Amino acid sequence: MKKVGILCLCWVGALGLMSIKSVSAQKLKQPRPKEIRMDRNYDGVIDRVEVYDEKGIIIRVEADTTGDGKMNEWIYYKKGNPTKAEKDVNGDGKVDTFLTYDDKGMIIKSETDTNRDGKINEWVSYKNGKPIKAEKDTKGDGKPDTWITY
Repeated sequence: MKKVGILCLCWVGALGLMSIKSVSAQKLKQPRPKEIRMDRNYDGVIDRVEVYDEKGIIIRVEADTTGDGKMNEWIYYKKGNPTKAEKDVNGDGKVDTFLTYDDKGMIIKSETDTNRDGKINEWVSYKNGKPIKAEKDTKGDGKPDTWITY
């Protein structure tokens, strides 16, 4: 590892005398967070947790987006961009919406269980972050029978 010399002005004692010394650049590295917990609405309850890798790049977020004190959204990242997300939209404690993102972090697909039967019955496709088509299974047979084009 190459050491880089950096001059540092340092105060010494009560007289405020200055000295100059060399410090390696490695010692001046800033620490990187592994996890950040936040109370964004100031109610005393953690409502967002961000997890980072050893390089300080975000890898996961857990969030309470409804303010009920329960995490209901989980977003997973690769190289700082979201790759997938899971949400509990109806508040029953079970993930019911799954989002998929492209390599640039732009949403491309969502799949949702809208009737709480544990099966996906709504699919939405996106282009440039905007919905372009939606399909829905209203009969419960796993096949779309309703189509919407945007």
